[in-house]
Amino acid sequence: MDKFTVCPRCGTTIEEFRRTGLLGCAECYRVFRDEILSAVLRVQGKTRHEGDIPAVKEEKYSFMLEQQHLKEEIERAMRERRYAEAEELKQRLKESNRTRREEEER
Repeated sequence: MDKFTVCPRCGTTIEEFRRTGLLGCAECYRVFRDEILSAVLRVQGKTRHEGDIPAVKEEKYSFMLEQQHLKEEIERAMRERRYAEAEELKQRLKESNRTRREEEER
């Protein structure tokens, strides 16, 4: 990213972000994504939050993460026009939801 990169919405420059650590609008997060991730990595050592599991049961939280992962994989497969794989993933998602409902009814 060169020093002349500018947010098209608010006019914040990459140099301003580097100097102040502040962004001007939501669009800045997209425009300066790589720079932001680099800064977070330097400060935190990671770019993904790995804090405590929320107050919900760990099992339920794991289920929610699995659902999120499947949905992301479906979207990726659709974007990449891998429709058969997307359909298989949708079936896995439906089956996972059905199994979860059955477990909750017991």
